[in-house]
Amino acid sequence: MTDYWEDEELMLAAGHGDRGAFGILVERHHYAIVQFAYRFLATPDRDTAEDLAQEVFLAAWKAAPTFRPKAKVLTWLLRINTNICINYLRDSRLRKVASLDDGGIPQPPGPDTDCPETQIIGWEQAEKVRIAIADLPPNQRAAMLLRHFQELSYAEIADILDTSVSAVESLLFRARRTLHANLALENDYTPQVFPEDRVIYLQKKAT
Repeated sequence: MTDYWEDEELMLAAGHGDRGAFGILVERHHYAIVQFAYRFLATPDRDTAEDLAQEVFLAAWKAAPTFRPKAKVLTWLLRINTNICINYLRDSRLRKVASLDDGGIPQPPGPDTDCPETQIIGWEQAEKVRIAIADLPPNQRAAMLLRHFQELSYAEIADILDTSVSAVESLLFRARRTLHANLALENDYTPQVFPEDRVIYLQKKAT
């Protein structure tokens, strides 16, 4: 019966201790949460992303009793996800500095053959895009991923990042400008990575 419930109903049931309802919610959104963490960190393996996803759902379970359906459940989960990823990134940078002091050399991220963008624009271009996104400042990175991979509205992104819609617009503008400059993408690739840029490109071409 709960298989057919809406996300909000499942979350409210989870808030009353229904582990079965929460399990269904995890199954529905596990992939999206893992993929966000994977892209945000540009991690060379899935284990780290999976571990962070577990942290997200654990935090969601603990917060379930206080959940109120003011936004989509996935948006709420992505807000938790973003905060956990940013905290992990900050901590990992501290660990990286310590490892460099100890003579360690950080390894670059490896290939991801399961990543959806690999199927769209090819492995080499996908790797360049993924790594370039990972080099963006955390808030720009999160805004890009939430907009172009999760397809959230500016208002939803603003809620997740705890900022204004105009600030989200600014974050996305700066992020796109940086990525285009760093990647020197051809027009043929532009619509596949940033669909909104394709509209602008076609408008300019038509005038």
